[in-house]
Amino acid sequence: MDTSTLLLILGGFVGTIAVVVILVSRMMSAYTSEVYELLRSSRSESMEASAPARSQSTSVESAPKVSQTAPRPSANEEELVNRLREVLNERMSRILDEAKEKKSRLLTLLDFARGYALGYVSEDDYNAFLIKVLNELDEFKRLWLMKFPSRNDKEKLELMMSYVAKAKLPVAVKTKEKGVITLTHEEALIKITEYLNSAMAILDELIERAGESPAITPLEIKLSNEVKKLQEKVKRLEERLGEMNT
Repeated sequence: MDTSTLLLILGGFVGTIAVVVILVSRMMSAYTSEVYELLRSSRSESMEASAPARSQSTSVESAPKVSQTAPRPSANEEELVNRLREVLNERMSRILDEAKEKKSRLLTLLDFARGYALGYVSEDDYNAFLIKVLNELDEFKRLWLMKFPSRNDKEKLELMMSYVAKAKLPVAVKTKEKGVITLTHEEALIKITEYLNSAMAILDELIERAGESPAITPLEIKLSNEVKKLQEKVKRLEERLGEMNT
């Protein structure tokens, strides 16, 4: 591979990372603005509620001064913390639904890849949707770790995101004979399917470990049940064969 091709690949990789960083920073900025606006609204409400109290305190000052205990200024902070906890608890209580939704998004990304292989979806449109899915997965990773703060889960979620990032077009592989080659549409679809299946397998493992079925559609539920039945039949046949051998 010549130097210009290597620089082109490195430039595309660096550009992708820059886009992801910019999008994530915008999401964090929007979240910070929402919290700031919530704090401002809480303060304005408290100031309006305290206006009658101030007028009463002015009339009291004209009378002989009496020692008073200063009110605690932590009421607004407590209200903000309670609201924040409500939002977090609501999001974390739906974390398994979020996981199934992200699996659905990966299936949609796989549909985009099939459309690319058939010529209905452009490479730019596919990559734009992939970046969007990666941003959603990054937010999901933070929520999951709030609910299940585990180093093992963190490593699995990062591995899942790395599989999705590898599914970016164009897909290139390294060979011994020809070095790095770019795959054709059909070959790229096969490789992307492998990457996304690996990512979804990690999601399924996390969902199952949390105590729920990873199936997200009626068809998947039906197929999952059929697989369990077949596994039970195979187990019974193995037991019968064992008995016959003895």
